Amino acid sequence: MTIIDRHQIVDAPDPDFGGISNRGRSHDQLRDAYKGALRGFDYFGMIEPALYVSTQRVAGVPRFMLWHMHALVWNTSRERLERRAEDLRPWFRAYLPYATGVDVRPVRTGDLLQMIWYVAKTPMHQYQLAKRESESLQQYRGPLNGVNTVRLYAAMHELQLPDLVLAGGIGCHILRRTCRAARHW
Repeated sequence: MTIIDRHQIVDAPDPDFGGISNRGRSHDQLRDAYKGALRGFDYFGMIEPALYVSTQRVAGVPRFMLWHMHALVWNTSRERLERRAEDLRPWFRAYLPYATGVDVRPVRTGDLLQMIWYVAKTPMHQYQLAKRESESLQQYRGPLNGVNTVRLYAAMHELQLPDLVLAGGIGCHILRRTCRAARHW
């Protein structure tokens, strides 16, 4: 499941680095915005930023980050999860008007390890927005370049695994064991 909330955009330029600050939002507040979405489910997920660059014409700022969550959810039916997604969609709205804020996709047989990697990955892409002639937005994705990798590092360097991971139900046990093991690295 992927959950995106356009209200979790961090867009104030950091004057010391040309990077991005969080306009007074703590990372706990960013986490809390997604934490309750899957209450009552067994899940394990992470929040991560999508970096949008060259956004001055479209958004009025040179760049911004949109924090979103990817999660694996189990021990439930597809129907129950789809009902939750329908309940969440009015509250979680994507930045792009034609996109959904809550996306549910089943894990195909043999793809679990790939999905675990996807949920736990670091950002790999940067995005650009352009206005079409119709005034709608078009999103372009490209590899994260060196300068923007440093910008993301500057924005995230103080964060640790517990700051980015969310879990519920049985996923809480996985999170505790993972964090305990990570302390020994």
